[in-house]
Amino acid sequence: MHPSSNINLRHPLSQHALLRMQQRSIPQHVVAFLTELTDPVDAGGGCTLHRFDEDSWAEARRLLGDHAPRLDRYRNAYVVLAPNGLVITAARLH
Repeated sequence: MHPSSNINLRHPLSQHALLRMQQRSIPQHVVAFLTELTDPVDAGGGCTLHRFDEDSWAEARRLLGDHAPRLDRYRNAYVVLAPNGLVITAARLH
């Protein structure tokens, strides 16, 4: 089973987010995990930041099952959502 078949992307992606995802090699299923499994943190201007904590990370790995090791490189990934739910950007903490 391909990892992206386990969770659907419910938030639309801005052109900027699509470009950053491509440049930073962050697949849509990782963005979906971040938007659906994580708790939002205020990012200012009504935007929210979503990144993995221990619980959401464990849940994402559980959902991926045998494919979980493929997720490891995205442990420090995050996304920013606009107030309307649009994914503005995706990146990784360094």
